[in-house]
Amino acid sequence: MIEQELMKQAINKWGKDSQMDMVVEECAELIKAIQKWRRNNDAMPIIEEAVDVELMLEQLKIIYPETALRAKTRQEKLERLAKLLEVPQ
Repeated sequence: MIEQELMKQAINKWGKDSQMDMVVEECAELIKAIQKWRRNNDAMPIIEEAVDVELMLEQLKIIYPETALRAKTRQEKLERLAKLLEVPQ
């Protein structure tokens, strides 16, 4: 897939440490956009920053590929959410 190849190229060009720093930066920018939304009700900055976070999360998935532990943790989190929502399983 072209997108995944772009993500790999970004990691190769700037390195894992730099991209990890970018994950933090993009998450902080999303938080800031959400906080500003409370004042101005403009969703566009949230959408833009959410997409940036999504792209960085894709890179994280490449840096830390799927493992049994990650799959197990994801399943536990989904089960916890279902319990909180009182969704029958």
